[in-house]
Amino acid sequence: MNWEDLPINDIRRILRIESDPQKAFQQIVESGEQKLPSNIWSEFKKMNIGRDIQEAKNWLTKNIKEFPNFSGIYLGLDTLNMDEGTGVNIEIGLSSDCNPDIFTDEWAFECDFYGEGHLIKGLYEVADCFENEGKWTDDERAFSEYLIFLGYSGIILREALRNLTTENDFLSIWGFHDGDMFFLVQKKGELESVVTEIELS
Repeated sequence: MNWEDLPINDIRRILRIESDPQKAFQQIVESGEQKLPSNIWSEFKKMNIGRDIQEAKNWLTKNIKEFPNFSGIYLGLDTLNMDEGTGVNIEIGLSSDCNPDIFTDEWAFECDFYGEGHLIKGLYEVADCFENEGKWTDDERAFSEYLIFLGYSGIILREALRNLTTENDFLSIWGFHDGDMFFLVQKKGELESVVTEIELS
């Protein structure tokens, strides 16, 4: 598999442009299917987006109550610790050192507060697609795992962040905790902006 074929920029563009979560995810799946035609993409048609958004919002709300003096939100994806549905697949760090006007990730490497992790259930419910060697090829499993984890989590967290009740201005960053990271939502006053296409500096 050529990792350069991963439609990362498509994911970032769709997250910024398509405001409807269902349509955004459909477009991300279609983007993956164009790059790697496979029946595996049909496995991701019935994910419970509404449930996952609400649960992620509740989780974020709990964490910002525990550390209210935040200006940066780090959200790191973890594909290895879902533990049969009892574990987590995303970690959170909150920082008071982040300047929401400056697009840098330096603050994200050492946050002031690390909260309890969260399980985006939809990602766990399709995890067999990423592990079933008898049904799917290595390319199908690796390609879809990266795309679905990044794209689906981006939609869920985007919606949760945009609907978060807080007076704080903030900048959020999300992606694989040991790999690619991207900006997600910036809040300044009453305006929330999806900033996924701005490059890290």
